[in-house]
Amino acid sequence: MNISSNTAGRAIAYARRIAGLSQKALSEKTGIDQSDISKIERGAANPSVTTLERIARALGGELEVRIKMKDERGIGNDIQD
Repeated sequence: MNISSNTAGRAIAYARRIAGLSQKALSEKTGIDQSDISKIERGAANPSVTTLERIARALGGELEVRIKMKDERGIGNDIQD
């Protein structure tokens, strides 16, 4: 699965700052190397869903994956279960 690394990375960086955590502190909470967190936040890595779940939990959240489809008019519609 190829998740938009740039979008996910920006969301992670934002949530990390809101949580008041440094990359190092997030690394310690998740067991993910700080250098890998940096790559994810910069969009230079394509994290697995498992990695994204670990980060989300460490930030006090949960991972939610959505697929947004556009209809023939170009209007986006979320697909949810």
